[in-house]
Amino acid sequence: MRKLYLLFLVGLLIPFLSNAQSNYKPGYVVTPQGDTIKGFIDYREWDMTPDTIHFKKTIGDNNFVEYGPNNITFFNVDGLESYQRYEGPISTDATAPDQVGIDRDTSFTTAIVFFKVLEKGKKLALYSYKDKIKERFFMGEQPGYFPKELIFRVTRSNTEFTFRRQISAAVRKIGEWNEDLETIISKADYLGTDILDVFNRINHITKAEYNKSHPRAVGYQLFAGLGLDITNKLPDGQYQYTSTGRHTSVLPVISGGIDVFANPNTRRLLFRFELMIADGSYTANYYGTLKSFNITTFSLVPQVIYNIYNGNNLKLFGGVGLGLNDYVYEKGAYNPQSFDTTGMLQAGVQLHNQLELFAHYLQDGRGSADTQFGVKYLF
Repeated sequence: MRKLYLLFLVGLLIPFLSNAQSNYKPGYVVTPQGDTIKGFIDYREWDMTPDTIHFKKTIGDNNFVEYGPNNITFFNVDGLESYQRYEGPISTDATAPDQVGIDRDTSFTTAIVFFKVLEKGKKLALYSYKDKIKERFFMGEQPGYFPKELIFRVTRSNTEFTFRRQISAAVRKIGEWNEDLETIISKADYLGTDILDVFNRINHITKAEYNKSHPRAVGYQLFAGLGLDITNKLPDGQYQYTSTGRHTSVLPVISGGIDVFANPNTRRLLFRFELMIADGSYTANYYGTLKSFNITTFSLVPQVIYNIYNGNNLKLFGGVGLGLNDYVYEKGAYNPQSFDTTGMLQAGVQLHNQLELFAHYLQDGRGSADTQFGVKYLF
């Protein structure tokens, strides 16, 4: 089991060993003088709002320029995300239930940062900023659309939905108030989806219009696979002391499943749910008599996969998984098992977002192991 845990640990370290990998996408930056510079921006899995970006004028440049809010006022990754410079107050009170205090916290800091532009309509604009403390939303009114924070505060005894009153006041000011909209505002939570829905209604943007101007990549893909399963079983049970050596089976394995992307735009981190069906055939010497059996293994294998190299037409990946296995014996019996689990390590290469060449290594707690090689087709 120690070896199994070590394999999992190595697999979990894969993402941390590849932070330097770049992912340049077409885009542009705007300088403080108002000049627009087209080029390529290193688009990352930005769980938090980026402090700086890496920019190249041409994709083949060996060196990049690092830009922050002190150097540019705006940047856009074509078809994906836009950010603008902001200088002003930002709240610093915590809102996570396990971090809030008894007293009301109105603390803030003055910062120069980038804001993500979620929407900029005819009436209002919506921005977001996320750091280690929390995610905040900001509202901008035309004509200048200067961001003002939408306030949401939490204490151990109270929750303040101040942002609802702020939005409602803005709606009345611009002449868009109606009872239906007021009801929606009064039920909105401090979530990007809820607030964005309200702003779409205020700006008279339909869902179809918003989706057209903010296209989203597909968040999943289906796949089917075919490979060779080399199973190496260690005798135990009634054969433990009468059979010598390991017993090996080399037979096909088929699989299928679905990949769900953490960020559909980058497709770097994904969660795979794979159903595998593998056949095995073994012969054991039991007191001088050859005993044979056939077994079919059904496995559901949830996996976490990370593209260490994430090019447009070439990806190199590694991952870990946990196999949940059930067995059907077709002939004889060799230490019959019902349900057990196996740890998985894997690596491979993906070509043109359609073909995947893979290698799997699976091991259970009894010392038996499977090595699988094959190909998957991505739909």
